[in-house]
Amino acid sequence: MALYPSTVQIIYISQARFPTEKAHGHQIAQVCAAMVRLGHTVTLVAPDVRGTVVKDPRSYYGLNEPFSVVRLPAFDGLRTWWMPGFLAFFFTMRSYARSLRSFLSRQTADLLYTRSSVLLPTLLQTTVPVVLELHTLPRRSSAFVRNCGACRRVVCLTAPMRDELVTWGVDPSKVIVEGDGVNPRRFAQMPSSADARKEWQLPADRKIAVYVGSLVTRGTIEKGVRELLEAVALLKANNPVFCWIIGGPRDQVDRYKTVAHTLGLGGDDIRFEGPVPNARVVSILAAADVCVYPAPALQHLFFLRDTSPLKIFEYLAAGKPTVCADLPPLRGVIDPSLVHFCPPGNASALALTITQALEHPKRNEEQREALLAHTSWDARMERILRSSRPA
Repeated sequence: MALYPSTVQIIYISQARFPTEKAHGHQIAQVCAAMVRLGHTVTLVAPDVRGTVVKDPRSYYGLNEPFSVVRLPAFDGLRTWWMPGFLAFFFTMRSYARSLRSFLSRQTADLLYTRSSVLLPTLLQTTVPVVLELHTLPRRSSAFVRNCGACRRVVCLTAPMRDELVTWGVDPSKVIVEGDGVNPRRFAQMPSSADARKEWQLPADRKIAVYVGSLVTRGTIEKGVRELLEAVALLKANNPVFCWIIGGPRDQVDRYKTVAHTLGLGGDDIRFEGPVPNARVVSILAAADVCVYPAPALQHLFFLRDTSPLKIFEYLAAGKPTVCADLPPLRGVIDPSLVHFCPPGNASALALTITQALEHPKRNEEQREALLAHTSWDARMERILRSSRPA
């Protein structure tokens, strides 16, 4: 299934520690694993900075595919309590870029792959073609537009992101749209709901609504967990569900526990699991009766332009009824016959939609299989790498 006459040497450059409990680590791991399955040799490079996950990356993410992980020395701004966050990031990246230049000067590679616009100038100093995968857009600048033009390919996660980038002056022929993906094989042999509930010590006689993902994004932006708690509180009187929330960061878990308590939700109504290894997501979803992708009523670019439904694909791969906030980047990606859309930021509508999904789940197996085939990590990365071949 390799795309080139011989194995391609690909170096994936991450600007963040790896592995990590944050969602981007899972996405990076899946991209690297898919490129290995396509027949290529992959080396992942990350800064050697403090992290909370110390497990082997393949074990943590539940992967079998062999790819190397190289951690380069870098000044760790997170260890300097006296340095403001923006300065800590600046000096960490500056130090890491020096290590990267030295490392790349000693390597033989056919392709450099990154989702870091910050490190892009360093990578473009080499003679190796660069693929930039954008999960958000940096501040608009002529330098960034020029750098995009120097890339072999620019991958935007959503169509609205691509459209805005083109208005900035980036050549449309350079840009393709590829959202996040899914590995359907992970969900081919799921445990039974009863076994999964026993594994996680969940109530056997309750309908369970599951949310999997970060509780906030970009540090402080809420992702709809508050609205989900409000919906569960509204359902408590007549159509109670047990709400199981998986994800971090850990400091946000305590904050949302306080919100749940204020809404009158106790241990019989809700459980916050905190961050868990992604390898355990399969058994988590096996226990669910309905999976939820909520969103607040925020006019923020993350929701209007940048969000890509990685967890929705996993919900659908698990074959679970799915409630999904109706957001612009998702329209045209998720067919309405597959999910129950609801307006973002409306707890009453969310509660009603959860009930509808439980009582009348949408089933369109042909459309579901087509979506999963198109959005599999292997298919996604095959399209990206094929589009990045020399002319």
